[in-house]
Amino acid sequence: MPRYQAQGPSRGAAHFKPDAQPHQHDTRPKRRSRLLGCFIVLLVLALLAGAGVIFWRHRPVSVMMDGMPHTVFKRSTLTQLYEGEHPSVTPGNLVSVTGNVLAEGEGDPFSATVNGVDVSYAEASQRLLWGGEDIVFKDGGDRMEDYTSEVTVMNPKLEFDVRAGTPEKGYMVQQGTIQYVSQWGKAGRHEVRHGQRSGETGDGEVVEEPQNCVVTVQNIHPDNDEKLVALTFDDGPSYYTDSYLKILAEHDVKATFCIIGEQVSDGQSVIAQTAAAGHLIASHTWDHKQLTTLDEAQVKQELGDTAQALANVLGSSVTFLRPPYGDIDEQVWLKSGGAIAASMYWTQDSLDWERPGVDAIVSNATQYMAPGSVILMHDGGGDRSQDQEALPRIIAAWKEAGYRFVTMRELMESDSSIDLSAVNIGAMPADAVWPTELA
Repeated sequence: MPRYQAQGPSRGAAHFKPDAQPHQHDTRPKRRSRLLGCFIVLLVLALLAGAGVIFWRHRPVSVMMDGMPHTVFKRSTLTQLYEGEHPSVTPGNLVSVTGNVLAEGEGDPFSATVNGVDVSYAEASQRLLWGGEDIVFKDGGDRMEDYTSEVTVMNPKLEFDVRAGTPEKGYMVQQGTIQYVSQWGKAGRHEVRHGQRSGETGDGEVVEEPQNCVVTVQNIHPDNDEKLVALTFDDGPSYYTDSYLKILAEHDVKATFCIIGEQVSDGQSVIAQTAAAGHLIASHTWDHKQLTTLDEAQVKQELGDTAQALANVLGSSVTFLRPPYGDIDEQVWLKSGGAIAASMYWTQDSLDWERPGVDAIVSNATQYMAPGSVILMHDGGGDRSQDQEALPRIIAAWKEAGYRFVTMRELMESDSSIDLSAVNIGAMPADAVWPTELA
């Protein structure tokens, strides 16, 4: 038996593992404590820094209030300054939508200026103070009562652009050979307010401005002083009109014929013949009433009935007018309702209606020749035998002086200051609105 024999492991060494590591102490709780401490320190520092920033941004600063130095917190509002200092000012009143005072002292408590700039009560709560401002508190403004509102149509007005000089009020036609619509009117929109406390109704803000209708009054001056003259005949058609047309055709002359409405039915063929020959057809009202003596309904009837009668013959609108006696004013234009787009006057009156004799008619029609002249004659209204004899001599005299005869429309087109491309002389556009009052 060997001296030494291997012995089994003892009970106490049964679980001994030669490779096992010695037991180590757990340090994780200490690390968590250190991290938490650092976080708390950083948080405190951040809070202190934030508090410092807040303090800096809202630190006390100096302002001038009503001429005296005051200390306020930076970024405080004008309203806060007022509430803290209670300057002596008078509040405004509560007013109705038409401006009547409903309650004294119930308006804005104050208003102010900051560095000379007005600040309303409504703006004061948003006006921040930074220091160094010069503030003056003032009495409060009035405040309007609560109201409901609606948007309604706002009609254009009729205004006159007088280019030939300042007219005598009520008889401006003497200031120009032509008056024409240079801008048609368009409606606007405005707010109407209904006061909830007062029950009153008043105008509010303009939502869309109306476009006024403009009538331009001027003499016609052909560009470059081109020698153009317009020959016009009133009171037709009549027994004499056909002979006038033959004379004009023989001399290659175009003219303007101003037609009496009640004579259209008996003169339809000659009117159609006149237009076909290239002459301009204009209205001379229904029965030659003086327009300035008529009310609105009568003016519209005189113009409207004539325009309709001529349209039935010509198939198109007739909006040129020669007012009887040359008498037209602002009120006639207003009463017309848009039935006319141009009204013509004259520079040479032949006075043929007086039947002064052929020589006198020729002399009257040929004196003071100038580019843009308009000659007044008649092809109706009585015996025109003197005119028949005078007309060829009148034409010859103007032609010998170098003039060419044109219609009133063509005479207007010769003057570039008359912008017919902007407003076509014709019926009022469908989207236009005729004014009901003067500007």
